[in-house]
Amino acid sequence: MKALSVARKSLLELLREPLLLWLLLLFPAAFVGFYYIAFGRTKEGMATYLSVLAVNDDAGAAAADGSRWQAGTDLIGVIRQAEWEGAPIFEVETVTDCRAAEIALRERKVSLVLAIPPDFTQTLMEGLGGMGEVSPATVSLIGDPGSDNYVFAHSFLNWLVRKFAEQVAGWQDTPLAISYEFLPGTGTLSDFDFGVVGLIVIGVMFVIITTATVMVRENVTGTLQRLRLTRASAADLLVGVTLAQMVAAAVQMPITFGAALAMGFRSNGSLLLAVGIGLLLNLSAVGLGLIVACFARNDGDAVNLASGVLVPMVFLSDAMYPMPAAPILTVAGRTIEAYDLLPASHAAAALRRVLIFGGGVGDIAYELVAMTVLSLLLLAVGVGLYRRLRMRKV
Repeated sequence: MKALSVARKSLLELLREPLLLWLLLLFPAAFVGFYYIAFGRTKEGMATYLSVLAVNDDAGAAAADGSRWQAGTDLIGVIRQAEWEGAPIFEVETVTDCRAAEIALRERKVSLVLAIPPDFTQTLMEGLGGMGEVSPATVSLIGDPGSDNYVFAHSFLNWLVRKFAEQVAGWQDTPLAISYEFLPGTGTLSDFDFGVVGLIVIGVMFVIITTATVMVRENVTGTLQRLRLTRASAADLLVGVTLAQMVAAAVQMPITFGAALAMGFRSNGSLLLAVGIGLLLNLSAVGLGLIVACFARNDGDAVNLASGVLVPMVFLSDAMYPMPAAPILTVAGRTIEAYDLLPASHAAAALRRVLIFGGGVGDIAYELVAMTVLSLLLLAVGVGLYRRLRMRKV
């Protein structure tokens, strides 16, 4: 009951700070609007702008029937035939000059360069023949992370390459495991539709700033000292503040979704499930905000330090731009990347699978478990540090 009173107090204080409140609630929606102005009018079909240069160095390998199998050529054929609601996704051109391909990439004349190594077919043959432990077949997706065309081409090609390897070699539990599942939706997917997920993640993680600011003010204004004169405990304060931030996030997300839908965003999955994912991610944002509040002396420090945490947390999570491979270890056939230590990475993957590809709870079970563990861990660390450094006598 005391925690609910603290939550009510925190919400009332937030209402008395209209600038901070409107920034929290409307910043993501405004960001969606800016993104729509820049990228929301690409409706003609993917192949009108997702152009790929394929550098095929695959040497091929002899098949059991004596014929020559060129898996690299087959992969390029699959990419050419890929469609989204009857329209081709990629315009593919095969080239042999890597230097010319890189020049075209720098000049933004193509979205991405697909490089197929000489041993591509041979590695797939080894996997198909079950020759003990084999290295996964790899292809290189080369592009400029600052290009939105590269972002979208990279995401689609990831699925096509991994699915091709699974179908040909029968691999299921390898680093080529499928990340996203395409389900038919309505209309033609645009880069605006694909980018909304990253904007939602940014909006939720903005709670880092509001939490840090609120908790620093609790100390600066003497609230913590007055708390010592009451029967309220440190747990009451921290639980109350966490609940208040959850309520704010619960209001923010429908506003963001509403703005995106008004601008033409089409969701193929459950918006309610997406809100649940956002609230789960919000726990990690509250934890990070508490950690920041431990080291900030005033509002300015809180905003600056929180922004320094927010930006890398979002941009390293694959929410906005794809990140290069950074494997740490393999567990039960699943490669764990360095970015998988960030809850925002799992939130972005889960939101994409739900909103874009129409996935359900079963399709994002791994992401939900990983995000829950990481979010609760960050919240626990934040609570522990704040109690130790700011509330020792409470």
